[in-house]
Amino acid sequence: MPSIKKAILLNKADSVATALSQIQKGDVVDIIYNNETVNRLIALDDIEIYHKIAVVPIQSGNNVYKYGEVIGKAIKSIEIGQCVHIDNIESVRGKK
Repeated sequence: MPSIKKAILLNKADSVATALSQIQKGDVVDIIYNNETVNRLIALDDIEIYHKIAVVPIQSGNNVYKYGEVIGKAIKSIEIGQCVHIDNIESVRGKK
């Protein structure tokens, strides 16, 4: 049986978690918050260590949250388990 990968959720309000190791498409990923598994999902993409994985569906145009703060806006819809990176979010820093 393959090992279960882990990603850390930094704030309960976050829409993404951070991969704690390299994750391959199809891997089972436990989402950890305060040292407890709060969710389990299947990775839909390969995700590099310390990159983001979606833990909730994010519609195009909606804010993306990490640390309980807005880190960007989705430029296309993102499914649970997808990698969240520059190809599907854009920065809102400096924009009004």
